[in-house]
Amino acid sequence: MSSKISVVVPVYNTAKYLPECIESLLNQTHQNLEIILVDDGSTDDSGKIADDYAKKDRRIKVIHKKNGGQSSARNRGLKEATGEYLSFIDSDDAIAKNFYEEHLKLYDENTSVTVCGAYYKMLRKNSARNVYINKLRTRRKHESKKAYILYLLAVDGRMYWSVNKVYKTSVAKKCKFDESINFAEDTKFVLDYLNLMNGEPKFVLKPLYIYNFGTETSTIRSAATKWENWQRQYQDLKTWLGPKPSPAEFFWLHTVRLRWRVSYVRSKRRAKQ
Repeated sequence: MSSKISVVVPVYNTAKYLPECIESLLNQTHQNLEIILVDDGSTDDSGKIADDYAKKDRRIKVIHKKNGGQSSARNRGLKEATGEYLSFIDSDDAIAKNFYEEHLKLYDENTSVTVCGAYYKMLRKNSARNVYINKLRTRRKHESKKAYILYLLAVDGRMYWSVNKVYKTSVAKKCKFDESINFAEDTKFVLDYLNLMNGEPKFVLKPLYIYNFGTETSTIRSAATKWENWQRQYQDLKTWLGPKPSPAEFFWLHTVRLRWRVSYVRSKRRAKQ
């Protein structure tokens, strides 16, 4: 029997995109899935769409809850997960049909998490591109795990998302998404998870996550334009790193901060467009 994967999908007012998301899960080449749709108090037809799909496929479980935000919905789904592996998919996105097959190919006893690239659909510009499919170096012989993770955060954005990854469920259940924030909660979850895992990140150099850029709420978009959010994320990263970083860790920490400064400026610029 192939390994069971729990897929947690937080759902809130995404009726326009939800069918495509669910269909992409049902059509996976890896069929042993537990699909947990967490309806976070939707006021459109999202809840009904989820229920209708659950009637057609027994792999789908629907949870209806009072609105508490995406982190709250993910935490509820995480609590219900029973598979050996776990992933998060946003309900306004989709995945390629071989998403789970390709991830599981890389899992062995020395894997902490698997990470794939994305097909980045810019809805407002009606264009698309593949991202995060270039090869990254592996951890060097005497490089600390945290220095390597900081390097990964510095070179591109693939480690920041929670949704382009497959986790070990037993370890992921020891972590939670911070429900008190609406900025960088994905990254905090990923870092907390990696802190508990032995082994190395493995990379699927294919654009398997289909990200619809342009569906974000105004609240989420505006969060990136506030420098205090980036500063708080930096303080969280410093806390995660610990009080006595090595020279290599210190270098990559400040490289990450420089990257975030550039990202902040770009966010401000996009907000004016």
